[in-house]
Amino acid sequence: MLELRQASSATSEELKHLEELLEGSDDEGSRKTGPGVIQQSFDKLHADGSGLLFGFSVNDDLKALHPGPINIFRLWQTYLNCVYPVTMIFHAPTVQQQILDASADLANVSESMEALMFAIYYAAAVALPAEECEAMFRAPQLVVVNRYMLATQQALNAAKLLRNLDITVLQALVILLVASRHSIDPRSLWVHCGTAIRLGQRIGLHRDGTSLGLPPFEAEMRRRLWWQMVVLDSRVAELSGAGTSILTTPFDTRLPSNVNDSNLNPEMGELPSDHPGTSDMTFCLARYEIIDFLKRSNTTFFLFEGEWAKPDGVPATLTEKDQAIDALERRLEDKYLRHCDPQITLHFLTKMYSRTAIYRMRLTAHHPRHHPDKGVSMPMEERDLLCRLSLNMIENDNIIQRNKATEKFGWFIHTNFQFPAFVYLLSELRHRTRGELADRGWQAISEGFQYRMSFIAERKHSPVFKATSALGLKAWQAREMDAIAHNEPIPEPPEYIVTLRNIFGDPPSKHKKGSGGDFRYLNAPGHPTSSGETGQRPEYAQGIAYNQMAAAAEAAPNPGTNPTEWSPLDWTYWDELIRNWEPQVPDGSQQFDFGQPFNFGTAQ
Repeated sequence: MLELRQASSATSEELKHLEELLEGSDDEGSRKTGPGVIQQSFDKLHADGSGLLFGFSVNDDLKALHPGPINIFRLWQTYLNCVYPVTMIFHAPTVQQQILDASADLANVSESMEALMFAIYYAAAVALPAEECEAMFRAPQLVVVNRYMLATQQALNAAKLLRNLDITVLQALVILLVASRHSIDPRSLWVHCGTAIRLGQRIGLHRDGTSLGLPPFEAEMRRRLWWQMVVLDSRVAELSGAGTSILTTPFDTRLPSNVNDSNLNPEMGELPSDHPGTSDMTFCLARYEIIDFLKRSNTTFFLFEGEWAKPDGVPATLTEKDQAIDALERRLEDKYLRHCDPQITLHFLTKMYSRTAIYRMRLTAHHPRHHPDKGVSMPMEERDLLCRLSLNMIENDNIIQRNKATEKFGWFIHTNFQFPAFVYLLSELRHRTRGELADRGWQAISEGFQYRMSFIAERKHSPVFKATSALGLKAWQAREMDAIAHNEPIPEPPEYIVTLRNIFGDPPSKHKKGSGGDFRYLNAPGHPTSSGETGQRPEYAQGIAYNQMAAAAEAAPNPGTNPTEWSPLDWTYWDELIRNWEPQVPDGSQQFDFGQPFNFGTAQ
């Protein structure tokens, strides 16, 4: 690895040296600014290539796609209120003045600034409540979102994204990617993030501005943009199943300063000192601290794709893992969280997401597959710990959703669903049918489902949704079986289970007694429910969809009994779960629409 890095550095220096030699051949002998002669030759000999990303057509009248002056201001205010606080990739006062100047003379706005403006319109349209968006534009939100996504893509093409060295163009691309997490397949988004990272490296964002001799303000803006790119790339790499991210490559860009926008201006000679408590940057900085910990862990414990090992390849002990996570937790608490006022929405989110990230890291570190016997002899105390960690993650997500003040960040919250914890807990509940943790688990899952019903409804045909639904139905079935075995009233199913049964099964005509054997039915005739009623239970076991789901859940790797086959980053589990879900429909049988392979797809 070191040899590769040295070779790459040597190649870069060699190209710079060639540029200098060629510039020195100029008769005037003067040093030119801007692209060197080699770069200029590339510009003349080759097409830009941006069309490979977003298509080659550019609207001849891109200016006509701008909203009116009033809506430009309203979209900018929406961006400031709903998007900027959780991204912070530029200096808002500076950009606001640029937008005011540009909107007053759109005919002469630069291509770079126009791309940034369209990206801001797009992100704001994504963040707006649907009703407010429709009232503003007299069109459905999806139409408005697609309009500005396409306009942003065309503006990036017009600005020659892949060869433009203006940081403004890269800011526009990053906003486009951040705001597209709700609609773009994570596998595709990961590739686009790689493009952004490469563009950032080309303009030197991976090197701290002080080492490049840049003015303090410019160096600070580069840090803000680079670290938002690092967070985005790391998260999307995990969601896509790729595992690897920019964290595995070297960079020395410092974390941004913990200061307010009001403390910065483009003409400043030096940066102000960090705030001792909170600032505009606190939410972003807490996330960056966690990512920086993972990056530094590459040299201490080599935390990579969920595996922990020392640089010499010796696996890290559980004690060493816990000590490292404890140190990060203390750092976050001392530096940021103890200063946060939970009555301030952004401070509240900072505390909740930081603590959820710690729970997630502990879940990965303690996972049974790291045990010598793959978790077979894992004591119940450790199983309880894993269950509680998953529960804490889901409960934190519910607390965030429950807080009305966070609604303006709903676009961001919905892209940070604690899906691994959700699935792990469902799998555990197939075998943990009673007790305090089981009760809390079902309460947390049911509440979380209520907050995300619209999100789930849009994806109900995805194989992953169907496979996880199979786990949920089997888990609740096990809870009912346990009640029957103890001759207790059958608990009323939560809305989550009722909805899944309505989606995936039709009541068949036969009924079974609840006395043992295979309880693939939902109510036993004559057996009391928790409400005291008796009568027939709807039996979904004979419905084709439910039978297929039950078989999928039965055949799928089960963290409850064989936990080594699953981890928050183990995509083999998902692949097998989905394969087991694929329907086996005999010739001539009723066909079902099982949807497209799991992805968020491009916006329609």
